[in-house]
Amino acid sequence: MSEITADQLAHRIYECRLMELDQLQQILGDASVGGEADLATFKDQLLRHEHLTNWQLQRVLEGNLQGYFYGNWKVLYLIGAGTFARVYRSVHTKTGDVKATKVLRSRYSENEDMREQFLREAKMVMKLRHPNIVPIQEVETERGRLYMVMDFVEGQNLRDYVRAHKKLSPIRSLKILSDLAAGLAYAAELGIGHRDMKLSNVLLSAKGQAKLVDFGLATVSGDDEESVGGAARSIDYAGLERATGASREDPRSDIYFLGCMIYHMVSGEPALEETKERMRRIASQRYTDVIPITIHDPDLPHRLVVFINRLMDLNYETRVQTAKDVHRESETVMAQLIAGDTSKYDATLTDQEAHAYAQKVAAKDEGDGKTILLIESNLRLQDTLRSKLKALGYRVLITSDPERGLERFEDFEPGEPLPVDCVIFGTVGLGRQGLKAYRDFVLAENTKGVPALLVIVDQLEKFVQPAWLDDQHIAFKMPLKFKHVQRALRNLLSIEFAD
Repeated sequence: MSEITADQLAHRIYECRLMELDQLQQILGDASVGGEADLATFKDQLLRHEHLTNWQLQRVLEGNLQGYFYGNWKVLYLIGAGTFARVYRSVHTKTGDVKATKVLRSRYSENEDMREQFLREAKMVMKLRHPNIVPIQEVETERGRLYMVMDFVEGQNLRDYVRAHKKLSPIRSLKILSDLAAGLAYAAELGIGHRDMKLSNVLLSAKGQAKLVDFGLATVSGDDEESVGGAARSIDYAGLERATGASREDPRSDIYFLGCMIYHMVSGEPALEETKERMRRIASQRYTDVIPITIHDPDLPHRLVVFINRLMDLNYETRVQTAKDVHRESETVMAQLIAGDTSKYDATLTDQEAHAYAQKVAAKDEGDGKTILLIESNLRLQDTLRSKLKALGYRVLITSDPERGLERFEDFEPGEPLPVDCVIFGTVGLGRQGLKAYRDFVLAENTKGVPALLVIVDQLEKFVQPAWLDDQHIAFKMPLKFKHVQRALRNLLSIEFAD
């Protein structure tokens, strides 16, 4: 940044409409030495007498002449920046009221569909007025940039608070959860869900009260969403609902993520793997492989652990059903802990959960170093077997052409290293072609000792001969149960694993 004179800086400030000309001239005069204003003294006067903030002055010095006003709101400084918006502390030029102004990033404001959805969602949320929800006062446009004005909360967001404290006490965590559930319950009565429950979307006031922000706005950001069939939803919610079979917009998804939040508060560790990779965030394993909270802290109160487990139940029918229920139960558990009922979580259950988790972790590596060749043209079966086998550590090769797939075995001689460890032949898409390929493979002299699985449809089952099946060659009927395939592979490939 090249140095400028005090007069040039004053001219820029005037162009930005941050100060009146007569004010600037007076300060320039006060900063003058020998008839010329000293730049360092001029800047010092501007900051000392609070004519400008450090943020404003720095931006002006960098040559930014816009972005200081949104409607009647003058931006004082940047509070925080997220995926799709920046948040500023702002003051009303006429009333002096101080609020927070959230400005949608320009790359999103340029998308007309996104602009309309943002305005629609934000105006819907404007009717929410509750002590545990940060209210939106205005939603407007300035020079094509969408912005909203909200109450300014003195404090910090819950993510930063947890990061600073490592983990919170059970009672403090339950109090925060109770506040959030109360806000969610109120919104639910008006037919509004949050759809982006996470620590960074909670503000803690100076008095310790938890307040929700950004109701439904993640689904219009365009950067952190999943959209199939026209309905947008945040990627984490999409992953949960895919993993559990819940419908889109199921209000019980908010309950699950409330559970993730208190899990993180009391254990100091996130419930879900934290990653920016979209495919890992949406993968079912991210939700099914949550570490039991007692592994992080075996001394947590029994009532608290049971409550958290119910909040995060992957079966949405047995999960705590409503935010109102969460609020009531959090208050009950909190009262019990305050009364002295802090007995630890059942040691037997802790051991059982730890053992089950250890088995699950081990299962991820059971196929390590093993390669499976899948010969099948049905895309759904391909995708299912690929994802499940890869989750167990197998390397998976797929082809829909039997001849091409078996080219690997053309020059194979018994006793040589196998080109692949096992071949799975499918007949869902290939029909008789898949069955013939399996028959030829298990009867040929050079490949009859290679492990192979056959997935057979009902109409072809009668053609399967007993000579085609033995300890190395196994058939499974559709509909396929993957756990049976998993066990067969363990036996065929001599993989040791205790069920």
